[in-house]
Amino acid sequence: MKKLFFSVIAFPILIFLLFSFKTPDSQEEPPVTAENPNYRITGVVKPNESLEAIFGKHNLDKTDLALINQSTKKLFNLSMISVGDVYLFELDKKENNIQSMQYGIDDMSYLTVVRGSDGFKAEKVNLITNKKIGSFYISIKDNLMNSMPDAHREYYRLALKLSDIYAWDIDFSRDMRNGDTVKVIVEELWVGEAFKGYGDILAAEIINNGKTHTAYRFKNNDYADYYDDKGKSLRKALLKSPLKFKYISSRFSKRRLHPKLRIYRPHLGVDYSAPSGTPVSASGSGTIRFAGYKGQNGRMVRIKHNGGYETYYGHLSRIPKKVRKGKKVSQGDIIGYVGSTGLATGPHLDYRIKFNGRFVDPLKIKLPRGKSIPGNLMASFMTVADKFNSRLTSLLQPVVASKDRRNNSG
Repeated sequence: MKKLFFSVIAFPILIFLLFSFKTPDSQEEPPVTAENPNYRITGVVKPNESLEAIFGKHNLDKTDLALINQSTKKLFNLSMISVGDVYLFELDKKENNIQSMQYGIDDMSYLTVVRGSDGFKAEKVNLITNKKIGSFYISIKDNLMNSMPDAHREYYRLALKLSDIYAWDIDFSRDMRNGDTVKVIVEELWVGEAFKGYGDILAAEIINNGKTHTAYRFKNNDYADYYDDKGKSLRKALLKSPLKFKYISSRFSKRRLHPKLRIYRPHLGVDYSAPSGTPVSASGSGTIRFAGYKGQNGRMVRIKHNGGYETYYGHLSRIPKKVRKGKKVSQGDIIGYVGSTGLATGPHLDYRIKFNGRFVDPLKIKLPRGKSIPGNLMASFMTVADKFNSRLTSLLQPVVASKDRRNNSG
């Protein structure tokens, strides 16, 4: 959805960008009058083009470049501009000084920089978004991604959101089966007539291997989270898996033939095969007890959690610098990347859980849930759940792949 050149976006600067320039490098010079003493340069970022290169191409003052970078550094890093992004400069016709600059960050926001008496001032502007409620119902074929109504990346993002919501109960790469069903009620974000992506998932129902898993978004004061139909939190002490979209290449075993050493010995964890460089998340919040190279385990991270749990992540290709002994991490933080360091036959994650000093099977361990809905809010929660239940029940026929995403909205 990104880089549609902000089609039909309702604010004057980007409407001008969309309709006024004929080529990405065109320069528009409207008549200079007493009311409009400036002229504009518009364009689109080309491959391997930096903001400095754009300044050079249009003969803009490099001193202004440094000042603009300084004014925007807390809002957006202009060294990270992307191919296809739209920009606009307004210059003083007489002095050729930049009076203002606009840069489209993404489909939902843009950066504006204006020269004042004391230098440049920057602001990040978010587009006014109209929220609609959408819904769809799919039947699983092969996997969640292949079953989505469209191959558009907004559906990929939606699949990741679902994976995050059910991360404590369903491993989408291992647990889903052909014929399982997924129903979703979700916010759709629109600017005018342009669909810009999905917001929060409001409710979901997944029937996996005959078992129904429901999720309802509910806000308690300023904190929103997901709960089942009884008001119990979907969160648990540890995630079902520290990786998304991978497969199991070796399971927990007290006696396994090692693929390299060709001897039988215990394998007290689960091997998740995934491409090298795949991000690995902390299964739960805790304190890093080890981060470095550990013999046959290669690069490894060990995290101590509350409740007597410890998790181990082995054979990593890389560990971020901020991940080091003594540092706190939150559930879902990236703590490394899949690799094949140490004694490994190929890229995979060796994931282990220790509970009260003993290694346990990550695929079988039962974990405590987070806090449930408080008693004084149960009536409000049930009202929300009943409303979304009615909508989920009304979805009777699974959709199939469609070129028009809106045909699948409710």
